[in-house]
Amino acid sequence: FVSSNVDIASLPQTPVFIEVASTVQQKLLNSLPITGYLVKEHLSWNIHSINVSSEICSPIQIVCNYLDAYDKHEIDVGDVVFHGQKCIKKPLPAKKCQDLIAKYFFEGNADGISSFRFVEIFVNVLANQLIRLSSSAYFTVENLKLMIKDETLLRTTLVKTLIDISKEFATRSVKTKAAQLESTSDDYEAKFEIVQWDASNHLLVCFMSQNPDSICALYREKNKVPDNVKEFLKSQFMAGPSKWELDDYNRMASNLLLEKLECLARRTMYHIDLPLYALSADNIIKMALILLRSRANVPVVVMGEAGCGKSSLIGFLAKVVEVNYEPFNLHAGIKEQDILDFMDKAQKKADNGELWLFFDEINTCNHIGLLANLIAHRTLKGKLVHPNIRLFS
Repeated sequence: FVSSNVDIASLPQTPVFIEVASTVQQKLLNSLPITGYLVKEHLSWNIHSINVSSEICSPIQIVCNYLDAYDKHEIDVGDVVFHGQKCIKKPLPAKKCQDLIAKYFFEGNADGISSFRFVEIFVNVLANQLIRLSSSAYFTVENLKLMIKDETLLRTTLVKTLIDISKEFATRSVKTKAAQLESTSDDYEAKFEIVQWDASNHLLVCFMSQNPDSICALYREKNKVPDNVKEFLKSQFMAGPSKWELDDYNRMASNLLLEKLECLARRTMYHIDLPLYALSADNIIKMALILLRSRANVPVVVMGEAGCGKSSLIGFLAKVVEVNYEPFNLHAGIKEQDILDFMDKAQKKADNGELWLFFDEINTCNHIGLLANLIAHRTLKGKLVHPNIRLFS
C-alpha cells in the first residue's frame, strides 16, 4: 500500500518487465527518471552460464570435441567421428566445453565480447565446417598417411585455420562496434561510422559442396593470404606443389568465377539455367559469406545504398543454391498483418524444403520491433519460425 494524505492505493504484486535498449553511456536509460528509483542488479558476463547440449551431433559438442583433440595435439593422430561404429559415444562435460570455448574463442580476443550471440555464431559456423571434415574421406588420418609419406600436420593446420576464420567471422561486428564507439563524441546526435568493406581481405576457407573432399579459399587480394593457408592449399594440389599457383580472383574470368561459386554452393552437378549476372571477386566473397551464415542459421543483414544490388545478389545466390526464394518489399505503408500473412504462407511453404526470405528495405518499415525479433531471434509473436526458413534483410 502507498498513501498520500487521505489517499490510499493498493499496488498489485504482478511483476512487470520492461527492456530498454542499450545505448552509448546508457543515455536512453538515464533519460527515464523512474529508473533512478528502482533497485538495480548488474548482470555480469560469465562463460559458465552457457548451456551445453549433451547431444553428440550438436554444434557445440562437434566444436568442443575438435577443440579438445586440438588442445591435446591429437588432430593428426586420430579421426574425430560423429557417425558410425567408431563414433564418439560420450559427450564432453559442460564445464570442459565452457573452458575450451573460453580458451580458443575469448583468449586474446575478449575485448568487447560479452554476448552469447558471438559464441553462437562462432560455434555454428565452425561446426558446419568441422562436420564436413569428419565426413571427408580424403582428410582421414589413414588416407593422408597413404598419400603423404612424410609426417604431416595437415589436419592440424586445417583445423587451426577454420578456428581462426570462424573467430574472425564472429567478431567482425565487434570491431565495427569498437570503431563506432571511438567515433562517438559527447554529442548525443554524433554520427556512427561503419568499418568499410575494403578494410579486410575477407579470407574464407571452407569445404566445397559439389566435391566435399576439396577445400576452397576465397579472398580479395592474393598477396594478403597467410603463408599457412598457402601451404595447406599447395599440399592438396593433385598435380604437385611445384605446379600450384594461388588463384587471383580479381583477374579471373566471369565464367570461372561462376564455376567456383557453383562448386562452393551447389550440391547437384547437372546444368541449370541462371540469369545473367556480373560476377566479380567481391560479389563471390559476399555470396560465400552469406552462404556460410545461412548454413549455420545465423541472421544475415546486408547493408548498402539503395540500388547497389543487394536484392539481385541474394536472389542470384538463391538460384545457384537451388532453394525457394521469397522477397518481401517493405515500406512505410506495410501493416503488421501484412507481415504476419507473409510469414504464415512462408511457414507452410517451408514444409517442402529450405526457404529463403528476404525483407527488403527493412529500415523503411514502422514495425521494426517485430522484424528485429524475427530476424535476430527467429521468433514471431513468441513462437520459433520453421527450421527450414533462412532469414535475410
